[in-house]
Amino acid sequence: MKNRHLHKAVSASLLAFMGLFASSTSFAQICTREYAPVCGQLAGEPAPRTFPNRCMLDAAKATFVSQGECITMSTPKPATVPMPMPMPGSDVDAHGCKGSAGFQWNEELNQCVRPWMSSAVTLEVAPKRRSCTGMVEMQCLMVREWVREREPGQAAPRWEPLFGSIAGFTHVPGKHYTLRVRKDKIENPPADAPSITYTLLKVVR
Repeated sequence: MKNRHLHKAVSASLLAFMGLFASSTSFAQICTREYAPVCGQLAGEPAPRTFPNRCMLDAAKATFVSQGECITMSTPKPATVPMPMPMPGSDVDAHGCKGSAGFQWNEELNQCVRPWMSSAVTLEVAPKRRSCTGMVEMQCLMVREWVREREPGQAAPRWEPLFGSIAGFTHVPGKHYTLRVRKDKIENPPADAPSITYTLLKVVR
């Protein structure tokens, strides 16, 4: 009799234990390793994330967003604007001087010039002409050129005969002149013409 009651008690305890085990395992969710991605949103996270499958999403208590992997919106990179290629002849300064051709603005001449061809210089003119021989014998003005203002102790340039004239200037014999002139070198001058010309800018004294 006692064995019978003991058997019933053990059976009841075993059934109760099995019921408790079954109820506890009902709370544990077992998911497969199948990869069927879904997109879900976890509370407290700024952006949705991709879960391997729906089971894993549910286990994480995430909110279903969409089937498949989450699409992340990346910030587009700013388009690179190519630098324009310089157009031929575009290297012109504010005065219209074309640097690629060697032209520079000359304030005194008020013109774009190539410095090695045109410049403003000081020309000293002697009081008397002297005999000189070019193509023929003639009476030439005697001049000396000052590229810069004469400094104390600086040796004076040599007097040279001027084979030609100074445009815009009239020489009065016996008078000494200091002139400011434009000097232009002539490319490929004729055989009977000077290679340098002078044009009066102003009479200094």
